[in-house]
Amino acid sequence: MASPSTRDALLEQGALLFAREGVDRVTARQLHDAIGARNESALHYHFGGKAELVQEILRIHFAAVEARRAQLVAAIVAGDRTADLRTLVHALAVPMADDLESPLGRAHLRIVAQHSHPALAYQISFRGEAPAGQAVARWLREALAGLPDTVRAERFAALRVQLVSLFAARARLLDDEPAGHTTNELFVNNLIDMLVAGLSMSPSAETLASQTVNE
Repeated sequence: MASPSTRDALLEQGALLFAREGVDRVTARQLHDAIGARNESALHYHFGGKAELVQEILRIHFAAVEARRAQLVAAIVAGDRTADLRTLVHALAVPMADDLESPLGRAHLRIVAQHSHPALAYQISFRGEAPAGQAVARWLREALAGLPDTVRAERFAALRVQLVSLFAARARLLDDEPAGHTTNELFVNNLIDMLVAGLSMSPSAETLASQTVNE
């Protein structure tokens, strides 16, 4: 079996190191040691630096998740289920859940959490290169059109934070203590149940009152 290229080795071993040690604490020397590189300029040659390596790892991760989500979006359209809340949340969660099954996938989930500042949750969901994600976000907004705009915005932000943080926490749990837990299938289905319940529940009188005051 052919050994991975230096570039591929940096992508894989870098992801594992960043997940385990934290992106900020990993040095270029550690990255070169992890891949057994004699030439300590390999990182600069292939990526330009550590920050660029992290961005490429994230780009690869998001592209893979988007490709899996696109298949679910096609099925949603074919089944005319664009208004089904659980189906939509399922389409957000399940493509992420696939990464729980491998060490590299779990590393990607943990790195995403490290780079997810809370303010990102309030920005427009998904970018131009993620049409499947954009479609799901649009359908979710339409499905929750009955909520006040400010309440809906808070629930969307909470949804994004919970998806990122809980998948990262699950990934770390599986890495650190791989035995003695419920199945990933149960974890994901239960998570979807909780997210749907949180999105769809009627706002309390207290929430509506505070929303009115802040407008």
